[in-house]
Amino acid sequence: MGNEMMCEALAAEIEAQHAAQVLGRKRSAPNELRRLRMAKRESQEKFWSRFGVTQSSGSRFETGLSVPPPVAILLRLYVNGRLSDGDLLE
Repeated sequence: MGNEMMCEALAAEIEAQHAAQVLGRKRSAPNELRRLRMAKRESQEKFWSRFGVTQSSGSRFETGLSVPPPVAILLRLYVNGRLSDGDLLE
C-alpha cells in the first residue's frame, strides 16, 4: 500500500474509532496504527513518544484499546501532513 493510501486509511480508521468511542463501541481495525509505525520503521517508544504517549500505552492502542481523543486528533493531523515530526515532542 502506498504511503498516501496508508495515510488515508489511517485517517479513516481514526475517524471511525472516534465515532465508535462516541457510540461506546470498540475499535474495528487497530492494526492500522501498527502499520503506520512499522512503515516509519520506528520502535513503539520512539513513535508514540512524539504524541506524548508511553510505549506501553501505544502498544495497547495498537492491539485495540481506544485512543484518547486528544491523541487521536494529533494522529489524524500527523497522518494528514498537517503536523510534522518537528511540530511534535520527541
